[in-house]
Amino acid sequence: PEITTWIRANEKDFELVKQAGVKETGILVSCSDYHIFKKMHLTRKQAMDKYLGIVKAALDRGIRPRCHFEDITRADFYGFVLPFAEELMYLSEESALPRSVPGIIYGLHHYARVPSEQLEWHGHNDFYKVVSNAGTAWMYGCSSVNCSLLGIGERTGNCPLEAMAIEYASLRGTLDGMDLTAVTEIAEYMEREIGIEISPR
Repeated sequence: PEITTWIRANEKDFELVKQAGVKETGILVSCSDYHIFKKMHLTRKQAMDKYLGIVKAALDRGIRPRCHFEDITRADFYGFVLPFAEELMYLSEESALPRSVPGIIYGLHHYARVPSEQLEWHGHNDFYKVVSNAGTAWMYGCSSVNCSLLGIGERTGNCPLEAMAIEYASLRGTLDGMDLTAVTEIAEYMEREIGIEISPR
C-alpha cells in the first residue's frame, strides 16, 4: 500500500502535495462545459492550460500525476477530452520512458528519427534477458547487436554470439549462409585456448 493524495488542479492544493512529500497524486480535471464555464468561469483552453500546468509541475518535482477526468459523461469528448488526453500522453512520453527495450528503441527510431542502421544494442545478462532483449531490439528497429563468444564479458556476461545466430535464424527463417556447426568448434576453442570451462548443461 502507498499513501497518495488527491487535489484540485490549482497551485494552492499542489503546494500541500509538495509539503506532504508523497510520490503520487491524483489531480481533479473537470471536463464538462458545465464545470469549465459555469463553475470555474474559464474557457476550454484556459482550463486545459491550467490542468497541464499542474501536471507539468508535478512531473518537474518527480511526483507521478494521475488525472481524474471529472464529469466526463457530460463533456465534449472529441472537442475537449481527447485533445487533453493527447497532450497528457505527449507529456508522459517525454517524462516517463518505459523500462523496456521496445520503448527505448521505438522512441529513438520513431520520435528522434534515428535510422535503424545507426542503432546498435549492447546488453549484459544481469537480469537473464540478454538474448530476449537483443532480439527485441532487432524487432523494434535496431540493426546491430553486440555479441561475444559464449557470452563472456563484464559482470554476468555479454550477449552470446551463438545464441543470436540461432535467434536470427528463428526470426528470419533463414541462416543466410551461417554454418551453425561452428558453434561446437567455438566452444572447443574457448575451452582449449582461453581456459573457459563449458557447462555440461
